[in-house]
Amino acid sequence: MSLPGETAVTSQQLQPAAPPVGRSDEVPPLAVKPGPRLVIRGREIPVVLPRRGDPRLRVSAVILTVQVLGQTVLGFKVSIAQILVSIGLCAVVEIGVTLFREHTLAWPASGLLTGNGVAFILRASGTRHGDWWSLHGIQYFVLAAGLSLLSKYLIRPGGRHLFNPSNFGVVWTLLVIGPKYVFPQYLWWGRLTSTPVLLAFAVIIAGGVWVLRPVRMTPMALAFLATFVPLVALLAASGRNFAAIWHSGPVSGASYWATICVSPELLIFVFFMMSDPQTAPKSRSGRMVYGAATAVLAAALLAFQPTEFGIKLSILSSLTVLCALVPLVEAAVGWWGRRHSPATGPQAAPAAQPRPLRQRLVAAALSPAVVAAAIIAVAAPADTAALARNKQLINIERGLTGSKNPQ
Repeated sequence: MSLPGETAVTSQQLQPAAPPVGRSDEVPPLAVKPGPRLVIRGREIPVVLPRRGDPRLRVSAVILTVQVLGQTVLGFKVSIAQILVSIGLCAVVEIGVTLFREHTLAWPASGLLTGNGVAFILRASGTRHGDWWSLHGIQYFVLAAGLSLLSKYLIRPGGRHLFNPSNFGVVWTLLVIGPKYVFPQYLWWGRLTSTPVLLAFAVIIAGGVWVLRPVRMTPMALAFLATFVPLVALLAASGRNFAAIWHSGPVSGASYWATICVSPELLIFVFFMMSDPQTAPKSRSGRMVYGAATAVLAAALLAFQPTEFGIKLSILSSLTVLCALVPLVEAAVGWWGRRHSPATGPQAAPAAQPRPLRQRLVAAALSPAVVAAAIIAVAAPADTAALARNKQLINIERGLTGSKNPQ
């Protein structure tokens, strides 16, 4: 049988699909190449195996490599069990959804990527490095993975998911559960001159080039860094500082700038989270606006944060907001392009007239997905800004809770 609105096809009619450009956490409609088949109760189910050129596999390979470094030489406070549960849950759900929607058993590339992203950033307070098979706090990883998948499959204005799944899941888990039970991976991974950190930088930078070029997201990454780095430098020069559990006293001055802007965590965020083409604008100029706007919002949110937890969440929340605004960014860039690139020649065809703005706004207001996205776009930065007044968080980061410090 076929899905609603689709034409039913037989296995003999399935034609090879051109490989998609870019990475996506989306489960797209699959045109399956003639290949393996699984027969269950007389029903033939096409099997889609991993594709060598899939950029999602590149991202997963880089993140897994850094995860191995985190387990061996970087001291990450996350267990192998927590990583496997996050990845496995997202993979199993994606396999089930794809099988239900497309009647195809497909390799869950985007599910693996989503679970990997959750496990890379999220930490359960009390987990110690070296507790490799600990399931301590596993409910928070399950929650983050579940929120990621819900945003992916339910908040779909225009038929595609709006938010970067792992970003969405981690942000709301951190905001809802709070710093007593969860925290994000530290910005500081060790001395910048230490061998483990240099090795991590080499993997991240080389991996970034490997991933960004095929998906044409390099201009976005450069736009973010070119905007964010000087803005944080201005904050450092103005005397901003923050408390971190791994540092005695406030982090200020040049250390403030270096800890944020030269953090491997920031590069991971820009190279491997923001770079999802499915949730970013499609045009080169739109992606540059997207990168710069995310940087401006991140700097604005972290400007008054007195803790590392607040700074890291400010950076993550900025992407949540900009993902919600991508349709507006695309519309604005498109309007600007049409305004400054008039059609040449007398034979140019007149552009189709869009629906009046009032009709489009009314249609959007009646869409539950758009309403949900609007609420999230407002709530995420508001809740993040409120962290600046969270006294419990400030005490945790300053180490004033004694030996019972959650982290």
